[in-house]
Amino acid sequence: MERASGVVMGVSGISAGMIARLSPLAAGRRAGTSANGGAGAEGAEAQAPEIQQQVSELRQADSSVRRHEAAHQSAGGAYAGGAAFQTVQGPDGRSYAVGGEVPIDISPEREPQATIRKMETVKRAALAPADPSPQDLRVAAQADAQKAQAQQDLRREQEQGGGSEGAASPALAARGAAAYGAASSIGANRSSGAGIVL
Repeated sequence: MERASGVVMGVSGISAGMIARLSPLAAGRRAGTSANGGAGAEGAEAQAPEIQQQVSELRQADSSVRRHEAAHQSAGGAYAGGAAFQTVQGPDGRSYAVGGEVPIDISPEREPQATIRKMETVKRAALAPADPSPQDLRVAAQADAQKAQAQQDLRREQEQGGGSEGAASPALAARGAAAYGAASSIGANRSSGAGIVL
């Protein structure tokens, strides 16, 4: 059995700066103190608007990341794996997805035509989210490269007479027309007394 090669499509829904801001707040919440070292209700009240804003940002990031990865999975069909999420604990004690990835199989199929269809699906999956990440764009480019190689392989097969569609390539059709023309001219030369008799 051939080993399937795959890549991951992913997104990061939150900046490193946001994660750095959350760390002291989450640690302070667990210890029962505010991030500025104060204790009690006074410190918590002073930070309530900031905490609410950060929780709101985390909720938005979580929703965006999950939507992004769901789009990859939906469009990738059988070639896409399950989503994996990177999470952080918010100041409210809940976990929020801030990044994610979906693996996708980009290995070629046995037949070029099947590889072409597969790479079209892979590219659709990579570009399915409204905001493709740089990694998503790289996966789409890899799918395009694999598709181009499969198209070249298919043309080569068709030129050699191995095309499964039954349609002759332009080069093969031209050779057939030239052979027919040459055979026709042999008969014409025979009537004038010159030529080859078989």
